[in-house]
Amino acid sequence: MGLTVCIPQVLPSPVGVSSQRTTLTAGAVFANALKLLESRDLASAQTAFAEAERLGADPDECSAGRWETCMLRGDMGGAWVETDAIRTRGRSDPHRFWDGSDVRGKRVMVRSLHGFGDTIQMLRYFPSLLAKAKRVIFEVPPSLLSLVTCLPLALDAKFDVITWGEQAPELAPLWDIQIEITELPYLFRTQVGDLPIVNGYLQVPQIEVTRVAERMGSTEQRRVGVVWTAGDWNPERAVDPQLLRSIMTVEAEFWSLVHGTHTREAEEAGIWHRMHDAERNGQGIVPMAATIANLDLVITTDTMAAHLAGAIGRPVWVLLHYAADWRWMWGRTTSPWYPSMRLFRQPSPGDWQTVVAEIEAALRDEVVR
Repeated sequence: MGLTVCIPQVLPSPVGVSSQRTTLTAGAVFANALKLLESRDLASAQTAFAEAERLGADPDECSAGRWETCMLRGDMGGAWVETDAIRTRGRSDPHRFWDGSDVRGKRVMVRSLHGFGDTIQMLRYFPSLLAKAKRVIFEVPPSLLSLVTCLPLALDAKFDVITWGEQAPELAPLWDIQIEITELPYLFRTQVGDLPIVNGYLQVPQIEVTRVAERMGSTEQRRVGVVWTAGDWNPERAVDPQLLRSIMTVEAEFWSLVHGTHTREAEEAGIWHRMHDAERNGQGIVPMAATIANLDLVITTDTMAAHLAGAIGRPVWVLLHYAADWRWMWGRTTSPWYPSMRLFRQPSPGDWQTVVAEIEAALRDEVVR
């Protein structure tokens, strides 16, 4: 997978020097490539990263930039070429676990060290991995253990699920190869057209779905889950809950899928009174998944709820900031990762007003069907 690169201070382009030759340093060209990538001028960014590498910029960083441009264009094959190049150069990478070995007939340890959404997105690869490996041991964060053990493949004798902390096994399992879960698309050299098990690959236990349905009660209105928050590491993904006030005027039954202190934000924005609190259905990820299974629609920022709804196969509308993550590609309103997903993108950086207006209009159309 790609490397994370921070955007340094970008040097302004020379003005009024079209008639004279200007010599740019590798660092300046690389900084401009990052700026072009951030603005989503992908063709120009691709060219600039290549030029920066030719001038002597760090080849791994340039490959990482080209990797992201390829992914944003949906050219996963091109991205894997850049990953190959990074691996061939051999620099140590603490985020890389797989050494490139063949997994056939081996005991494979899959580690989950990224976000919960990343893990949910990549669960789709386990049937394919089980078909090749002798055994698969999946080490998940404690908070995801209850969800993963609900997977149908958890009953497979070749599949073990473990975690760390108080619930860790007394004896560490033996393994031949380890891989981080986000490396699985690279292992399988995935292309956009052959993403595995793209529809409803996560099944919530029916007994839990029924229990939550009884707690939610009955209604004649459409049930809509809402998430406006995002992880602290990328606040650009979050939406000011005050902007959601217009959505709350639509005739629907809204459920907050946000937990913890963020509910105060909704109170201050004057929208909390229009929502039911999903936490009343139970704490943890399985009750949340069961709540989503009982909703007609989820409206969410780019967070775990988007992946959870998509993996379950429930309709989900995702609000994306302008320079959204590579997995959502560029310029698309749908996602090949999740057939039930619709993408609403900022037309310019910071413009959530347009996104919310589009969602409000779409929701009004939805409730009258």
